[in-house]
Amino acid sequence: MIIVGGGFGGLKAAKTLANYPDLVQIVVVDKRNYHLFQPLLYQVATAGLSPADIAAPIRHVLSEYANVSVLMDEINGIDLKAMAICSETMKLHYDYLILACGATHSYFGKDDWEEFAPGLKTLEMATEIRRRILNAFESAEKEINPLNQQKWLTFVIVGGGPTGVELAGSISEIAKKQWKKIFV
Repeated sequence: MIIVGGGFGGLKAAKTLANYPDLVQIVVVDKRNYHLFQPLLYQVATAGLSPADIAAPIRHVLSEYANVSVLMDEINGIDLKAMAICSETMKLHYDYLILACGATHSYFGKDDWEEFAPGLKTLEMATEIRRRILNAFESAEKEINPLNQQKWLTFVIVGGGPTGVELAGSISEIAKKQWKKIFV
């Protein structure tokens, strides 16, 4: 059996099926070698947590199961007739396949927005947002014109789901409480 994806769904499937070692051998394939606890990405983006605090090696998470192995690779196709997944470096055959690849954000046909409004689905995105927030506070610190300083400290969050609400609240909290002590 192959499971593509080391997120919540892939890990749950692997752990559940691993309880039947006489029946199934499992290979978990993910393009990253860590499981990401996405609900806390906003805290990485606002410097409340380190990326290492919300990422755990997939191999470690599944290490207690002798019938589970982990491969880091990016799958770019499925050969249904041959019952195989394909990447740039391998073709791996399966009896059963679970696709737990996760989700991504959408700009609804406005992909040029991404430059100004990064999503928040990966550690890379979170650290980019963190960089932008910290740089905005640094720029505001140097700004002598109060109107321009306020522009640096104005943040727009598109999306009012759990992540957007948490991110907005966290930015507000750090601006009013934590960073007020650090920045003038």
